[in-house]
Amino acid sequence: MDQLSSATFGIAIGAALIYLWLRLVAQQDNRPALTRARSHSFWCALIAFFVCTSGSAGDLKNTVTGTDIGVAEVIDAINPGLWLLLIYLLGLYSWPKSVTAVRAASLEPRSVFTPLPRALSLIAVLVFFGSATALFFIRDVAGYPAQFAVETFDSTGGGGTLQSAQEGLAEAATLIPLYSLSLASLGLALLIATALILFRKPLGSLTPHDNQVIRAVWLNRLLRTAILGFATVGVAALQYKSSWLLNLYPEADDYRIWQNVGNFAMLLIFILVAAWAPPANFVKNADTVPSSAFSRMRENLFSLGFITTALSLVGMALMPWSRQAEISFDTRPGEDAPQVMLLLAGFVALYLALNAGYLGYVHHSSKSVHHQARNIRNLPRYVYILAGILIIVSGYLLINPPLKYFWGLVKVGPTFALLMVLAVLVLTAGYIWWARRVSLPWQVSAEQEIWYRRVLEFRALRTGTAAILMMPGWGYAPAPYLWAAAVIVFCCPAVIFLARPAAKVRQLV
Repeated sequence: MDQLSSATFGIAIGAALIYLWLRLVAQQDNRPALTRARSHSFWCALIAFFVCTSGSAGDLKNTVTGTDIGVAEVIDAINPGLWLLLIYLLGLYSWPKSVTAVRAASLEPRSVFTPLPRALSLIAVLVFFGSATALFFIRDVAGYPAQFAVETFDSTGGGGTLQSAQEGLAEAATLIPLYSLSLASLGLALLIATALILFRKPLGSLTPHDNQVIRAVWLNRLLRTAILGFATVGVAALQYKSSWLLNLYPEADDYRIWQNVGNFAMLLIFILVAAWAPPANFVKNADTVPSSAFSRMRENLFSLGFITTALSLVGMALMPWSRQAEISFDTRPGEDAPQVMLLLAGFVALYLALNAGYLGYVHHSSKSVHHQARNIRNLPRYVYILAGILIIVSGYLLINPPLKYFWGLVKVGPTFALLMVLAVLVLTAGYIWWARRVSLPWQVSAEQEIWYRRVLEFRALRTGTAAILMMPGWGYAPAPYLWAAAVIVFCCPAVIFLARPAAKVRQLV
């Protein structure tokens, strides 16, 4: 009962803080009512995402080691579903004052389920049953008891051996009910929250069309959060079985297939959920600004960057050097550096090849404009200078690492290190040459074409620079500063250095 009381008190305090924050961000301002409602919906979804994924089912196999299920384990299992429902319930009662719910009748012919995203709902159902199927495959897990650290000696007091400590793993008969409870609580929370959104009263100061838009936005974000919750349960179950098999057969790497399948499935689901943006205009025949060639080119640029990066990350995980490049405490620092450098060079090659292949398709489909001159311009000079400094520093650390900070470091041969850096630079330069010479099918201005080509060049330059920065950081030791620098460079948006040209849209007369 003490655990239940503590959990109830914690939920009450958390709910109060969330409600106060939602009310704070819902204060009236000069923005349109629909914009304020969408902003309120965004904050609600963001809080739900972090709260529902922070204490999820993935921790159950680490916290449950016995055979008895207590109140604490049940609370941990239903936490994601409980918070999902509670946050969306609080969100529906903390609207901005100018857009609070009112009783109103609409003459617009529609169904109650019109705002419900059909495709996203189907994906949620598939992921739910996929996670439920994953629970079926872990039914044979017998678990293993915890082991304490024990040091033994022979009769002469010498030849001591040390048995390291190991945490236990609960059997499937204990964890399957908890995983099922977590999955069921998420599904029930999704159904209740969906019903509350669909049947709530219309919001004042919003037209019937805007009310439909905001319902669709709420449902989109609710379903995406629930899909991630469902997937987390299924992936946790597969990792649970992988842990058991690897404990029984430490040398059998084939049993990592359960963990790898779960990780790849979670990556694909996360990419899908991140890309499934809420609708901007619910009614398809509503008056919209006509699309321009520059808008289509810009959307193509964003999609190209997202898809090629995701495919390159998946491809890097499947490369033959990925297993040798895993951080291990059983090897000396630097022994796996060649595999790490090959892996990073392979990632750059795959990323640039995917982009170059798409540009080749664009060039082939633009035969009618091959004769036209290309509008090109270099990046700002300081971008090249900054990239050059980072590459030189990284190359120097590869050849002359600070040995006093890494005891027993195994250095990479300078010839191999320089070849890897040179390979990345040659691939990047070759791609930039190609990006400057392909024909583009869009009828855009010279300024807009220059911007498109410069963004492609900037992406290639930042990817190559980040990979070279990561070589000493990952190859020699998990150095946090080099890791952080590489991640910052890789994620640096082009808009910081390249101003986006204005899109001139022709208005229909």
